[in-house]
Amino acid sequence: MATAIERKWVGPADVLRALTALKGFSADPDRTDLIGEFIGSLTGPSAADLFEQVWSDPVGRSILAEGRDLGRTLSDRDYLSTLPTGSLGRAYFDWTASRDFTAEGIAAAISSQVPRTFADPGATMGARVVDMHDLWHVLNGWDSDIHGEIHLLGYSYAQLGAYAWLGLGLLSNLALVLGGRFSGLRYLWDAVGRGREAAPLVAVDWEAMLPLPIDEVRQRLGITPPTPYERLTYAELADLRRNGAVFRLLRKVTAPFGA
Repeated sequence: MATAIERKWVGPADVLRALTALKGFSADPDRTDLIGEFIGSLTGPSAADLFEQVWSDPVGRSILAEGRDLGRTLSDRDYLSTLPTGSLGRAYFDWTASRDFTAEGIAAAISSQVPRTFADPGATMGARVVDMHDLWHVLNGWDSDIHGEIHLLGYSYAQLGAYAWLGLGLLSNLALVLGGRFSGLRYLWDAVGRGREAAPLVAVDWEAMLPLPIDEVRQRLGITPPTPYERLTYAELADLRRNGAVFRLLRKVTAPFGA
């Protein structure tokens, strides 16, 4: 019998923790670890619901019971580089290599929220959710720019269920709208729709998918081919941070919370 994830409800202490994280982030937008804390604080019962969904899937149950470490496979650069051109694994290898990303780096960034113990099926699921993040980028054709990450926030909300993902997407768009950029709102809602159309991705045997042609993987999982979108660079975001009203508003609203 699996050790299920405890069903937790968002309480006042969780809201306070989330607001404190926002306060820290508004003061130092480079503190991306605080985004993980914000999401973790407001996840609520969705993690338990997701676990039940994955555990009820035969493939998902087998993976969780095995305690399989997807991050270890995605960090094996030698293995990924030998996969066929056009495969999901080779596309992931090329995508991460061109951006100097590694599975270990992603996991380390939010390790305080998702310990990589693999001590039980619930812990295994949490680690896999972190590790498959960039596979979702690659399959959907979303880059690591700001609009690409906004896509992933909507997609994660649709796939994982926590309203924290959607809330963060809306807050991100508030910053962009106040800076005169409106495309992100459409990208967020489009991504929610794509996420709902796709198969439940947390239950997927990603290790088996890596050698397959990426178009075949998309077809199997109900992921529609990528569509073009307007990139928004981090340099442009930095300008919005310096001059954007939303960060001043965040600092004012969250001033009473935390240290």
